[in-house]
Amino acid sequence: MTGATDSPFHVDLRGVVDLLSHHLYSGPRVYLRELLQNSLDAVTARAEDDPHAPRRVRIVPADLSPDGCLHVEDSGIGLDGDGIRAVLATIGASTKRDALGLARESFLGQFGIGLLSCFLVTDEIRVTTRRVGTDETWLWVGRDDGTYSVAPAPQPRTEPGTDVALRPRGSAADLLGSDVVERLAASYASYLPLDLVVETAAGPVSAAGRRFPWEGGGRDAALSLGESVVGARPLDVVDLSDPVSGVRGQAFVLPHPTGTRGGHRLYAKRMLVGESVPDVLPDWAFFVRAVLDTERLALTASREALADDDVLAQTRARLGDQLKRWLLRMARTDRARAQEFFAVHHLAVKAAATTDDEMLEVVAELLPWETTVGQMTLAQFTAIDRVITYVDGVEDFQQVAAIARAEDIAVLNAGYAYDRTIVERWVARTDGLEAVRLEPEHLADRFSDPDPAEAAAFAPLLDVARQVLGRSEVTPVVRSFRPATMHAVLLVGRDAHRERDRRDVAAAVEDPWSAALAEIAVPDAVARFVLNAEHQAVRRLADCGDAELQRVALEALYAHALLAGRHPLTPFDSALVARALPALIDRAVDGGPA
Repeated sequence: MTGATDSPFHVDLRGVVDLLSHHLYSGPRVYLRELLQNSLDAVTARAEDDPHAPRRVRIVPADLSPDGCLHVEDSGIGLDGDGIRAVLATIGASTKRDALGLARESFLGQFGIGLLSCFLVTDEIRVTTRRVGTDETWLWVGRDDGTYSVAPAPQPRTEPGTDVALRPRGSAADLLGSDVVERLAASYASYLPLDLVVETAAGPVSAAGRRFPWEGGGRDAALSLGESVVGARPLDVVDLSDPVSGVRGQAFVLPHPTGTRGGHRLYAKRMLVGESVPDVLPDWAFFVRAVLDTERLALTASREALADDDVLAQTRARLGDQLKRWLLRMARTDRARAQEFFAVHHLAVKAAATTDDEMLEVVAELLPWETTVGQMTLAQFTAIDRVITYVDGVEDFQQVAAIARAEDIAVLNAGYAYDRTIVERWVARTDGLEAVRLEPEHLADRFSDPDPAEAAAFAPLLDVARQVLGRSEVTPVVRSFRPATMHAVLLVGRDAHRERDRRDVAAAVEDPWSAALAEIAVPDAVARFVLNAEHQAVRRLADCGDAELQRVALEALYAHALLAGRHPLTPFDSALVARALPALIDRAVDGGPA
């Protein structure tokens, strides 16, 4: 297009102020943090030229101030007329470093918009300021309609510095009052290198100047901080540091299990960013809560969270490495403490082992697993047999455990969270290892079939069993297996469970869904009710010739197998269990048919 001309955007300044002050921040309480950040920046700028300059900040809550305004006064570098226009009257500009004469990275505030948060609690901001080396005091008044004015102050300051005054909006009066202001100052600024006082009815109270425990406070101080963070005395304290990003801090090991990833208390240049900031540590490290201070990690514009960038990702990985080294060191040098830790946080460690080889070694060497040959570590179990036979369901293990023990089959219970992945990773990285998943119904294939004569003797009993179990979709069979003291066992594999669920859903829906479900049927997925031909009572039951007694006894044996294997009950199963024991008792008492 020819003849085109460039035109500036027309900006609704009041709308911008409303957007930034009411929608950038999580809540109105951040106003005090932003004022304290500005004061600290000003004090820091002055100290660059004069290391002996005072580092004072004084807060006077609105309810204790003669004019009814909250005041935040500092002994910082102050502003002249040009500085006011650069810092206070230009939203989002990057001229703050020039106005204050200090490199931008030396400041807490780096966006030039923090002052706007004050419009969450007031309609008007009054800034009275005097620049170091000048005699002029200026008054800047900003209003929530997007307008401002600058003029010489009617009452000159006797010393360089700045006083920000806020008259509380009606609904925000409490937020500028003594109780809230004292708590906010102590929360945000406890560790700032300032002489910060808050005026109270009882006199001035110091609210800053504390040192972090890792700056020489010792273990007792660290445990005390940890207790305030996690609500109980931590199991342990782990020192963390990353010189690249300027992160220092401590992680506190939770004394109780948790399955959720929590946030961490984060400071930036000693100013509180948030009490529950996520993403500072790896996802798998949910067994700790950390307190960290960073010098160089980037913050979002609201300064309430970390910017999600490559630097944060690399820092998170390095801090995670330090946690892993602590765990490995503890596991190798303090077995009792390691066992205490694993008793509480085995799930977190297993989660880490699914992706990290070093954590996989820890889990394999130290974490006890349930097996049919007793509690042992994965490394110990693989020393027994280079083929790991495992089940990946707790119910499956309960089905096969007694039989596997009697048959001298070593089976590993990999039915809990992350177990199967850990087994597969351990096999993949260990030469000469194999893994075989055992389906419960396949265990019946290892049992001995009865000889032809025995099969004929058991045939009538199996006919009755088919009648008893006709509606259960369970196939009764007779096999010889150990232990001989076990009457019967119900073996239901994963495919059989799925097929049972499919049939239940198909019965409850109408076409075309029932037809679609029929297409995904698994015809060979059969649960087996295995009667033990080695058990004398089962033999006598087959020989008795009393079909009614056989029915009652088979119902009782099936009910017992259901409960012993902790199988989920269908409506048919529940009804059978409910009647089996009373029917058996009636038969025993009456001595006749149930």
